Parts: sequence; C-alpha cells; structure tokens
Amino acid sequence: EIYLDFIVSGRCNVRPGIVALVDEALARPDLKSAICSAATRAAAAAVLKTALGEERLAQFDVILLGDDVSRKKPDPLIYNLASERLGISPQNCAVVEDSKIGLDAALAANMRCYITYTDSTQGQDFTGAEQVVPDATHLMLSEMFRSTSEQ
Repeated sequence: EIYLDFIVSGRCNVRPGIVALVDEALARPDLKSAICSAATRAAAAAVLKTALGEERLAQFDVILLGDDVSRKKPDPLIYNLASERLGISPQNCAVVEDSKIGLDAALAANMRCYITYTDSTQGQDFTGAEQVVPDATHLMLSEMFRSTSEQ
C-alpha cells in the first residue's frame, strides 16, 4: 500500500526513455506491443496507469500480468503466452527487461532481450542479451526490429 501511494503520488519517475520507446512502438503499424509483468494485477494497474496513462495502455495489443500465468519468470510462460496471443513467432519478438530473471525468461522463450539495468541489477550476469544499457534512451527500435515482415 505504501508503494502504491508512492507511485500514484507522482514521486516515482518512469525510467528514462521508456515512454518515448513505448510511444515509438505504438506509433508503428508494423509492430505489435505487449506488456509482460510478474506483478499482480492489483499492484501493476496503478503503476502502469501512472507511468504510461490509460490512453497508452489501451493501445497495447496484449497485457499479461502475474495473475494471468501459473508460473513466474524465469519461467518463459508469460512470454510464450504473449507470443501466442500476438500471433508472432518468438524469434520475431524483442523483450526489454531489467533483470537476470527477466533475461532468462526471454531467452528460454527464444526471444531477443535488451537489458536496461537498474541500480539493483547492474551487477547481474546478462550473458545472452542483445544489448545491455543503463536505460532505454540507448535503445533504438530501428535496430531492434530490422525486419518486420511477420509483425
């Protein structure tokens, strides 16, 4: 409850580059977009609404949260389900994660993974990631999706 109050109050900022990356992805008709979070619906709803706004959230093709799957990351279930619901093969998906657990889930789902580490995850082993950067301002959709024939 304290965490949710902190988020909703606006005292917590969205990580640099995330909103711009989301806006760019949502503006591209050749891409489909999903949110896959291990957080419960109750916890994630306020965070996502505050961080992205209801208008952006409504534009996502798929939103999967911890309540939607029986196994949590590093199990790939949430990513496999997203791929299935999007109608896109895992090899044509790109995941942005911030932890080793998320990376392991994405790799186990045969998806490319881009890491934007946090202060608490920067020392983790991100072997297998396509790119490891401090925040999403260093990510470019044009590099992440060179060919979008299946998207």
